[in-house]
Amino acid sequence: MMKKYRLIYLLLTAWFFTGIYSCAKTSENSSAQGGLLPTNYISIHDSSFTPSVLTVANGSSITFLNKTSIGHTVVSADSSTIVSPVIASSGSYYVKPDTIAGSAPVNIYYHCKEHPNATGTIILRP
Repeated sequence: MMKKYRLIYLLLTAWFFTGIYSCAKTSENSSAQGGLLPTNYISIHDSSFTPSVLTVANGSSITFLNKTSIGHTVVSADSSTIVSPVIASSGSYYVKPDTIAGSAPVNIYYHCKEHPNATGTIILRP
């Protein structure tokens, strides 16, 4: 009887560790920023965004990375599509604009509140 329970225990243990191992990330299939999330990156500098124009497929996400020593915000021209809190130095802000209807691209113009001359455009393509 004891051997039967031991076999069940070994099978459950093997099954558990197989499940854990299959969920593990490796350096070949992920990055430090966002893992396997399908995101696009825009770097914030003191007076600019890089890239200043980003074209993405409808439904894509964008992560703003603050590469400065001070906080920044990102606000869309319509003041509603993108409204970030203050993004701390070396911090990030993730946004996924609403999906668009129709077959024409949509331009989302944005700027930094602290540096109004720092502007950029996200083009959503259907």
